[in-house]
This record gives sequence, C-alpha cells and structure tokens, in this order.
Amino acid sequence: MKKKLIEIVDSISKKKIVEIFLDLINVNTVFLNYHRVLSDLEFQNIYRPNNDLVVSKKVFENQIIYLKENFEVISINEIHQKKNNKRRVVITFDDGYFDNLKNALPILEKYNCPATIYIATSFLDNKVTPWWLLAWKIISSQKQINFNDKILKISEKEDKKNCYEMICRELISLSKNSQDIILNNLTDNNTIEENNVKEFLSSKDLIDLGKHDLIEIGCHTHTHQNLKTLDKEDIHNEIINSKSILEKIIKKKINHFSIPYGSKNCFDDKIIEQLSAYNFKTIVTTEHDIFRKNKCNRIPRIGIGNQDINGRFHSKAIGIDSLLNKILKR
Repeated sequence: MKKKLIEIVDSISKKKIVEIFLDLINVNTVFLNYHRVLSDLEFQNIYRPNNDLVVSKKVFENQIIYLKENFEVISINEIHQKKNNKRRVVITFDDGYFDNLKNALPILEKYNCPATIYIATSFLDNKVTPWWLLAWKIISSQKQINFNDKILKISEKEDKKNCYEMICRELISLSKNSQDIILNNLTDNNTIEENNVKEFLSSKDLIDLGKHDLIEIGCHTHTHQNLKTLDKEDIHNEIINSKSILEKIIKKKINHFSIPYGSKNCFDDKIIEQLSAYNFKTIVTTEHDIFRKNKCNRIPRIGIGNQDINGRFHSKAIGIDSLLNKILKR
C-alpha cells in the first residue's frame, strides 16, 4: 500500500496541483542528502549491500543537470534570502569521503552548484575506518561469521546483504565501545586483508575544499556516534573536538552541523537544545519533514541514491516525498 502510494505521488509530482499544494503549506526549499559519488566503473564492478547512500558519477551529473534546469540550487548560507520564484534545493554531503572531492566536485564546478560537506574529523587522513565500512569488509570477505554466539553462513551475496543489514540495525544503536567489541568478535580468527584505498579526505584535501567558493565545510562530530548513546559531556567533547580540528585546518569558523545518522532514533529534543548552545547557524537531520526558516536547528533532509531518477528524483527534490514519508511515519 505504501509503495503504491509513493508510485502515485511520483507520477503526479510534476503536476501543477502539487506545486499549488506545496505553495499553500509554504514548502519552497528542500535539503538533499548525499554521501558518496563513485566512478561509473567502481559503481558497476564493486558489489555493495545497498545503493541508498551511493550514486554513480553518471547519475549524479544527470541529477545535477536536472536540478539546474528545474530548481534554484543555493548555498546553505542563502536559505534566508529570496532570489527568484524557482523552488530551491540545498545540496549536502555527509562524512567526508574522498570521492566528494574526486568525483562530485568537478561536476558541481561544471554546473556552478554550491554544496556543504559535513566532516567526521576522526575519519580525516583515513586514520579510522567507520564501523559500517569495516562490518561490510568483514562480511564480504568471509563465508561465515560468529555473531551473538551464532554461526551465520554467508557464502551467497544475498546472505551477506541480509547479515550486513541485521548487524547495522544493532550497531547503530550502540556506543562506540560496544560497536568495537562486536566488530572485534566478528574478526576473531578471520584474516582481513588491508587495502590502501583512500576512502576519506586528507587534511590537505580539506584545506583545498575550505578555500573553494562553492563548498561550505560543516561539522559532523569527531567519531560519528549515535548521540543518544552519549552523555552531555561526551556530546560536548564530540562537538568541540571536531569544530576545533576543522577550524584549525581550514582557518574559518564552522557554522553548520549535521547530526550523525540524523534519524529520530539518534537524537531528541534535549540533544537539539544542547547542540543549539554552540551557535551553529544550521543543524541538519535526516528526518522527514518540511523545512521552516524559523527552525534552523532541526532541518530535515531527504537522502538521495542511485535509483533516484525521473519522477522519483523530482518528488524528492520538490519536497512532496519527504512530506509523504512524514505522514506515513517512514
């Protein structure tokens, strides 16, 4: 039923009646949330458990072309300005992947599109591998693993995918220490090959991005933990450490913040209140909702993946998809 409703909304998202409805409820700016932009070859040749947080260069460029033709792509610093009557989108990237610089930036430059990149500072210079990459690295290289004292057979791709999704559901709600214990247990007696792939930005990369006219650098905490698993002091340290590192590297004040994971299971009103005390101009989430200019400490964003083309992409960019998801409580 939900899937059918989404298909119907996608099919009518370009109709004038949708525009009129969105105008009535004052929806004119939508925040899009990207993570990775892979080369077309890498996208085709490397198996992943899902493509929800990944787009190929070809799809990304087509999405940017569509946005430029049908929307006004604005900087996060322009959200309080009214420039013309076009609907507006803000492009954001989370985590600080190197491919944001290598693959996404040339396309953003080509079409003169601004974007904000939120950095989890412990990932800089590839010093730390995030748990979601490490978990997939383990699962993809093994035929079986020991998880919660159970031996799971994962020789087939579908088994690996299901196993990864199950482990992610558990790890996202745990503290970093608990995550590390589980991941260490997964790797017991299993040899994981090291690779020299540059997954994340280096400090030098960040200096270059910080000087770029189209790029705004934002804070995404230091270790990318679920804020609900932390006490107030730990949250404070996550913010201050990350903000300090970023400001020291790019020699600019950090005005924007992205909540790790960003869903309602990873923060609450008290955490928003604490985050607001750091005087960030904006705080973004991944909640489904309508952007309100008077509520910049809790801005909703809609995630963009490789399947978001045609009516699906328009539905997300115009804001009707996020509104529908809020109603459906997805």
